[in-house]
Amino acid sequence: MVSSIFRKISLPILLMIWGIGNLEAQESSLLWKVSGNGLEKESYLFGTIHLICKEDFLMDERILESFDKSEKLVMELDMSDPQLQSKMQLISMNPGMKNIQSELDPADVEILDGFLTQNYGAGLAQLGVLKPFVLSTMALMKTIPCEEVESYEGFFTDKSVESKKPIQGLETPEFQVSIFDQIPFEIQISELMKMLREDSGEADFRQMTDTYLSEDIEGLYDVMNSDGMVADYRELVLDNRNKAWISILEEEMNSNVLFVAVGGGHLGGENGLISLLRKAGYQVEPINK
Repeated sequence: MVSSIFRKISLPILLMIWGIGNLEAQESSLLWKVSGNGLEKESYLFGTIHLICKEDFLMDERILESFDKSEKLVMELDMSDPQLQSKMQLISMNPGMKNIQSELDPADVEILDGFLTQNYGAGLAQLGVLKPFVLSTMALMKTIPCEEVESYEGFFTDKSVESKKPIQGLETPEFQVSIFDQIPFEIQISELMKMLREDSGEADFRQMTDTYLSEDIEGLYDVMNSDGMVADYRELVLDNRNKAWISILEEEMNSNVLFVAVGGGHLGGENGLISLLRKAGYQVEPINK
């Protein structure tokens, strides 16, 4: 049962409920050109949303042309890694396969067990060995108001594999899971139960999708970072990772035309990729429709 669950979940989706920044409204765009500072060729930066309804999937000529011009795809993870799902399964279990059921209030046990049984055919007795952030992702996936979904990471991975374009991951699955391990268990459980009790997932997902499709980076920041874990742990979840990525991107841009596709949450803000690249001396310009 647990292994079948993981076949339906891509690891970047686990970070979907985290992230984003703050730019001037007139600069808002999902696609950016990076040039200058000694670069012989420009590279491209694209903000993704890790899961979106198929009918809302935004893809146009400017994005496809920029991707086609690139020589290497860079994402948070190398989604072409055939071992990705098995790695994720191994590191997403609680230490010692501990079941979280004993640490929940009886009322929370009833709610979470009922949700898992109804939606996944197995309750806490089986799925309680998963870390809270995985259970939150499973809850999030059931709030999506459509039968068919698309993944930008999956789309660009498929195109890269077809064209034999190299793919590079900025992080490992082990590192991404370690981010959640640094957030107190109690807080993760509280966020999970809040999602289930308030039943606001579908409305939140729709608001986030609408803001994403408007390419409003500042608005996306407000939607995803207004309160809760994202606001409280933004340095851990976003800022530190963005800073670590800059040195990797600088090295790669010197020898390759990159198409960098990462969560839109990493683009904006004082410590977002756009700002950090500009501070490093690059020109970063929006490519609008």
